[in-house]
Amino acid sequence: MTHISWERPQWHPSIDSTNLEAARDPRPGRVIVADHQSAGLGRRGRTWTAPPDSSVAISVVIPAPAPELIGWVPLVTGLAVAQALEDSPYAVPVTLKWPNDVLVREQGQGEGGQGEQGQGEQGQGEQGQGEDEQAGPWHKICGVLAQAIPVTPAGPVVVVGAGINIDQTRDQLPVPTATSWRLARGGDRGAPLPDGARQQLVSDYLARLADLVTDLGGGHTAYRQKCSTLGQQVEVHLPEGGTRTGTAVEVDDSGALVVEGGGRRTVHLAGDVVHVRPAR
Repeated sequence: MTHISWERPQWHPSIDSTNLEAARDPRPGRVIVADHQSAGLGRRGRTWTAPPDSSVAISVVIPAPAPELIGWVPLVTGLAVAQALEDSPYAVPVTLKWPNDVLVREQGQGEGGQGEQGQGEQGQGEQGQGEDEQAGPWHKICGVLAQAIPVTPAGPVVVVGAGINIDQTRDQLPVPTATSWRLARGGDRGAPLPDGARQQLVSDYLARLADLVTDLGGGHTAYRQKCSTLGQQVEVHLPEGGTRTGTAVEVDDSGALVVEGGGRRTVHLAGDVVHVRPAR
């Protein structure tokens, strides 16, 4: 894919959904940003909610990649968010949960805890990451939704949106196990971000995303290194119902999660993953 160049972001104080707005005129390179969504979309038909001015939603339009690579679009989108948060002057510890949930650890938290359940999106809970658990649990700060549009004047495209919790306080979070950038910086009320931090995060995220979606194959290693699902005991809640349990052993070249358990390997292109705390 030719290196993508973003149009100037169209920034809205409030909008129904950045993904819906991007899909109304799906030009490759288009960028829609909003400080609030009144009808935000989540994966698998869920809703995405946050109080006004407490989060940022960013949706972009990219040319659809080759079919064998399209599964990597949401994965590298989560990776771009993680890289932007880690490299910020206001950095927080970040990891990824397959496929594209961005998790952070709140600074100064005590031991234990029960992990994450979503960033305003109702979904599966989380029971530990299994790595450095004494530092406290991880919580979801960002989720990703990718939607393919097969027919446009510019050819097939993908609209990919990321919703990042920025400034919520504890009582503004929709579930106890979500968090925000503010809270991840420490303290019961968190550390408010200075003026311009939100705008810089969006800029940094877009720069990293442009590189990653231009060379989807080049992001495989970085994603796998950042994905804390690998090596974990997991439960995969399948879209059609049912559960698969085992060890997450690989993210394959299509972006699917490979789980080993019960004497066999299963390959999952979609599903909600729960990390199961290993027995001690």
